[in-house]
Amino acid sequence: MMPLTDSLPQIRHEICSFVKPMPQPPETTAKQNDTDQLTKLLELELMQKRATWKQAGDRAKSIRAAGFVFLFLLIAACAVCGYFVFVRVSEQRSHPAPSADIRP
Repeated sequence: MMPLTDSLPQIRHEICSFVKPMPQPPETTAKQNDTDQLTKLLELELMQKRATWKQAGDRAKSIRAAGFVFLFLLIAACAVCGYFVFVRVSEQRSHPAPSADIRP
């Protein structure tokens, strides 16, 4: 007698077949080169951003310094003007102008 499996047609699906051996893994040097290149590009981008941030910080410092100089000059000018006004008023009080009032 023949076994039962010999009489049935041999139909197999790809899933049912034996697992084929995996191909060799890709070279790690290519991945390493890509990783190194990506790292270099990221470092370059970070250096550019740092330069931009430094320029923005320098600009803010110069604007702040200009603001302090302006405030100092404004306060100094107000002090000088106040001094001259005070001197002028004290001169007028010490030497009053003769009045043109005629008393009958």
